Amino acid sequence: MKKILIFLTITLSFASIIDTYRYEGIKPTIKEIEKTIQSKNYWLNRIKNINVKYGYYENDSFILLCNKTTRNLKVLKYNNGKITQLIQFNNLIVGKPGQKQKEGDLKTPIGVYSLKYKIKPKNTFYGPLAFVTSYPNLYDQLHHRDGHGIWIHGKPLDGKSRPDLSKGCIVLNNDDLKKLAEIINYQKTVLQIYEKPVYASKEDIASILSMLYKWRDAWRKSDLNKYISFYDKNFHRANGYNLKRFIEYKKRVFANKKHQKITIFFKDIRIIPYQNPKDEKIYRVSFYEAYNSPTYTFKGNKEIFVKKEGNDFKIFIEK
Repeated sequence: MKKILIFLTITLSFASIIDTYRYEGIKPTIKEIEKTIQSKNYWLNRIKNINVKYGYYENDSFILLCNKTTRNLKVLKYNNGKITQLIQFNNLIVGKPGQKQKEGDLKTPIGVYSLKYKIKPKNTFYGPLAFVTSYPNLYDQLHHRDGHGIWIHGKPLDGKSRPDLSKGCIVLNNDDLKKLAEIINYQKTVLQIYEKPVYASKEDIASILSMLYKWRDAWRKSDLNKYISFYDKNFHRANGYNLKRFIEYKKRVFANKKHQKITIFFKDIRIIPYQNPKDEKIYRVSFYEAYNSPTYTFKGNKEIFVKKEGNDFKIFIEK
């Protein structure tokens, strides 16, 4: 019954948009569309046939699931809302249990990362090739985690044995590593490292998508009070601003933009569940943003982290 009601709501909404255009023209129609994409019900209907277990992806992607506990790496392909497991590599070498905190603690980080580069290591100890991860990410930096050089790499090319413990990297057999490189496009790959699986829900994904477009609406209208309402009280920005400094900064910006025409578009949205020590509902959200006003233009990738508070998601980290 609930699904029928949602379907009817979306159908009637679409009919309403068409009628608005017929009777009132393009401007009221755009207003009606904006209202629709801010609706959680719209997004629940939009994703009803999409597998969001490992997150929401608007474009084709590869997903690497590295389980530190079972020491395996699953390679998934996300295509048009469907997830297919391509292969699983077992008997990985990883670091010590627990979350990486600092350089030299011999722990493999837990979190969500991209693969920044594919390289050929100068030292043959690391095998025929390596993928450089984006550790430390924004979440790691907020928690003052340091260290660098977390790779997915192979074993010594001279065939010598190596310890069954890494310094924090993910180590595959060389043939498996070559197979991985053949299968994936590393620039379209997300790496999820965890000790216990975390999964997304359609309720959460729809809530976050609805929140994103409500946040965007307040942003383009320079509505400071509404805009700030989407931020957590413990918010931190990548440049070091806390919420108070961020509000002061945005107050100046919004005052200058108040009567300007601003357009903001999002595409290639990814919403990925994030394992954390307190088992909070946390997601990493990334997207391509196109922002344009008479005085400023930005086109590039944006990244935020959101956390569930009551029934709402709030932004607590932003780049």
